[in-house]
Amino acid sequence: MKVIGNLRGKGKLGGTVYSVVAGACVAREYNPYVANPNTVSQMNQRSKLKLLSQLAAALAPVIAIPKDGLKSSRNMFIARNHEQVVANNGVAQIIYENIQLTSGNAGLPAITATRSTEAGITVKLSASADAAVNRVVYVVYSKSSENQLQYIGSAVQDEAGDAGDFSASFDYIAGDIVIWAYGMKDMSASATAKYGNYSVQDGQDVAKLFMNRTLNTSDIQMTQTRGTTLFAGADETVNAGDGQKMVYINASGPGTVSGNDFTGNRKAVDVGASVTVVATPNTGCQFVAWRRSGSTANLSTEATYTFTVSDNMDLVAIFIDPNSGNNDPGDNGNYDND
Repeated sequence: MKVIGNLRGKGKLGGTVYSVVAGACVAREYNPYVANPNTVSQMNQRSKLKLLSQLAAALAPVIAIPKDGLKSSRNMFIARNHEQVVANNGVAQIIYENIQLTSGNAGLPAITATRSTEAGITVKLSASADAAVNRVVYVVYSKSSENQLQYIGSAVQDEAGDAGDFSASFDYIAGDIVIWAYGMKDMSASATAKYGNYSVQDGQDVAKLFMNRTLNTSDIQMTQTRGTTLFAGADETVNAGDGQKMVYINASGPGTVSGNDFTGNRKAVDVGASVTVVATPNTGCQFVAWRRSGSTANLSTEATYTFTVSDNMDLVAIFIDPNSGNNDPGDNGNYDND
């Protein structure tokens, strides 16, 4: 429990929850049980928290969000990114590019990345940012086939270069790679000196400065985090610019997917624009529905699906082989294995 003053407090102590209502301290019994813990809403909330907890653990070394009282940087990260998670029928998903590693609100240009076996990975901002920030932190994670994140490395780039894009390089890494960037602007000369007093080598060092509250918003202005994914088999990223969202399309089962102007399986689209995607089953097979990744709710049962973009969309086309004997879809589009 946190004591506020005049015997007022807020928080939990034993089986009692304290809160401040109209200036007075109110105590109520804490009931850890709910009548039905398996409602869709309850399952969705649990799946969201589980996913965010896993991400907080994986990204802990580079979370640059100051702790707030008894709330750790990890808990602040979870609160910051809770609205980014979508859950359907107890399955939670998040588009990694939307993850925020900072609590800053200042803008930062989108980032781009290229990859080659000769030059490795080159990461840079898509536009000049040298007038807005003093340095840029890049963070690189690899993504497994199970969408688990593994830390690869991070770098602090304080040289804007001629193009003002804060270009940085990493060793060659195969497979899917998620890259994040955020900028820092010193609020005064003393802030620059304070930052310079520490031996900062990479993003982990920067995160420690904020997690330990060595630096805070009165010293350094932070930007929002910008993310991108460099997919396996692709040498360049496709990035969502200002006023755009990302659309991803994938096939589940015997069939293929396509869409106009998609690079691989992804496309950056203006908010409010319409997108048409097409699902084509293999010979002798059937198309079932378009769904969000991880969800069993059908968005459309038409193979040609046109929709208006309002947020990031990770779409999956479900295909079945009716001759396999155990994958006929039920009335709600779920698989019925009876």
